[in-house]
Amino acid sequence: MGRLSGKVAAVTGGASGIGEATARLFAEEGARVAIADLDADRGRAVAHEISALFVETRTEREAEAMGFIRRARAELGRLDVLVEQRGHAPLSDGGRCQRGELGRDPRRQPQGLCLLREGGHPGDAADRGGSIVNVASVRSVVVGATPPQYDTTKAAVAGLTRALAVDHAGEGIRVNAVCPGPIFTRFHERRATTAGKQFEEFKAEFGRNTMLKRPGTPREVAACILFLASDEASYVTGTCLFVDGGQTAM
Repeated sequence: MGRLSGKVAAVTGGASGIGEATARLFAEEGARVAIADLDADRGRAVAHEISALFVETRTEREAEAMGFIRRARAELGRLDVLVEQRGHAPLSDGGRCQRGELGRDPRRQPQGLCLLREGGHPGDAADRGGSIVNVASVRSVVVGATPPQYDTTKAAVAGLTRALAVDHAGEGIRVNAVCPGPIFTRFHERRATTAGKQFEEFKAEFGRNTMLKRPGTPREVAACILFLASDEASYVTGTCLFVDGGQTAM
């Protein structure tokens, strides 16, 4: 018996990175999984490998966010867990914040969270409850070099997590977040190539500011998401779990 046996989980951003690792781990732990992502080809491939439902979705768009949740419920019968993981859109000028971007970009992820919640939050009944896990970042509490709108967005996700926990406590629905530090993904493999650096050199540099002196993996974050989503975390809500190799404690 897996830790999510008999449960249905919806994972946004499930075609790559932390979202993909989470979808795969959830499937291993017995959940039936629905994946939302913009990358249709990769999303379908991942869904095929783990026997999941894939829906091409822009979660910041109301109709698409609602449609994803409704389709997951219709095809899988219910919804017990919602994991919101979305990447950050590239900036228009090589990483610099352009006029207007700071006001526009921070709204995208929190808006998507609210739309998904309103579209059909976990738990068909209060006595069954459910779990929402948002993916924020260490940048919700510490400031990075660039870009400022990323920090703003992730701080909003952390704050919204606490607000939603209050909103849904009476329904037995738990709402938590993970705050990853430097996590090495395929995106960073491509960055190493672009920078003309050796893979291991780039990887070591990426994690040098942590206590453990290495970057984390998507699977390590997914394991923490699994804990928060599972009944093992039945008395945990409104919290942000830092998965950062000790970076924010230094």
